[in-house]
Amino acid sequence: MKLPTIGFVGMSHLGLNYAVATASKKFKVICYDENISKINLLKNKISPIFEKDLEKKIKLNFSNLNFTNNISDLKNCDNVYISKDVSTKASGESDLTSTKRLIDKTIKHLDEKSNLIILCQVPPGFCRSINWNKNQLFYQVETLIFGKALERALYPERLIVGTENKKKKIKQSYLKLLRSFNCPLIIMNYESAELAKISINMYLISTVTTTNVISELCEKIDANWNDISIALKLDRRIGKYAYLEPGLGISGGNLERDLYTLQKLQVSNRLNNRFIQELKNKSISRKLWILNVVKKLKKKYKLKNISILGLAYKIGTHSIKNSPGIQLIKNLKGFKIRVFDPIVEKIDKIKNVKICNNSHETIKGCDILIITTPWKEFKKISSIFLKKNIKNRLIIDPYNLLDKKVLEKKGIKHISMGIKYDI
Repeated sequence: MKLPTIGFVGMSHLGLNYAVATASKKFKVICYDENISKINLLKNKISPIFEKDLEKKIKLNFSNLNFTNNISDLKNCDNVYISKDVSTKASGESDLTSTKRLIDKTIKHLDEKSNLIILCQVPPGFCRSINWNKNQLFYQVETLIFGKALERALYPERLIVGTENKKKKIKQSYLKLLRSFNCPLIIMNYESAELAKISINMYLISTVTTTNVISELCEKIDANWNDISIALKLDRRIGKYAYLEPGLGISGGNLERDLYTLQKLQVSNRLNNRFIQELKNKSISRKLWILNVVKKLKKKYKLKNISILGLAYKIGTHSIKNSPGIQLIKNLKGFKIRVFDPIVEKIDKIKNVKICNNSHETIKGCDILIITTPWKEFKKISSIFLKKNIKNRLIIDPYNLLDKKVLEKKGIKHISMGIKYDI
């Protein structure tokens, strides 16, 4: 039996990773994007985004990938995904304007028998409002993680699909594609699937925020979060894969979007939304953690030259959306700042910041070193080098990336989250 042809509309982080994962299953995949320069890069086997092994997989599966700027190429596809990442406003609210426009544009070029699958994240009620045959309209929940996106697209834990009515059978051309990923398939109606995606992120947000709440308390009462987290990871009800590392609030855009969406839904349905607001408040306060430490240190030490390692909002990605590092730089007034990130090469609209070529160049001669993204390569920096090149021998390392005991033996003051510190 001939394999169905699959189309992806939007070669953003979401669309490109799913398209390559689908091509690796031997399906013929048509990848459309309105951006000509992006398509030209992909035609030359160059990925416009950073994701581990993505460019390698593009080259490996190139014979199954057709990158195009011609939307009419989608006409003969059996299944077409709307896969462009949904943009968010500064408040965290989803901006669905371009998504709706792209869906309307795509529908005009599809065969009436094609399955239309919404892959990008949308709020409850969105799919039911789309003007397409509901027997051939689906919502597929994506749970990609920046830095592990391709791996999760290739090997999903489960696939969640929303339909008009969960009792209706899924068309064979789409079902064949879903079954090729060899994982549990969960069917529900549109609204349940749309809310399932938000629910998944809310549990992540709750775990992250609970970690930050307790690690903040550790800093006050001389408890050590690193010791506590070991105990939590051995509890089966929580587990070793839980988000138990203290961090600088919620970043990246996707989780913030779900907080905004859920809060909006609760308000519109006259439900108490104080819990959601408190989650947002705690995220905001933890994003200011480094800045508050710097303000305290400034009262005792001469701080003029600041070195910052890390700009990406987390390891494994080049995204700086809502990045704690970028926010910190914007809040640090009157300092000379040098920065380095192994993936992020430039930042726009920020003055008085020098982007360096490596860690050593960034650190030399600084008054204080701050780590805002815990890239593993930073762990390799010699403690001897740090002692020699940081004038005040001060390091702010929220994630406890560096070895505290080794640094303290060298006379370096090491400040991290979840551990009490004195200034």
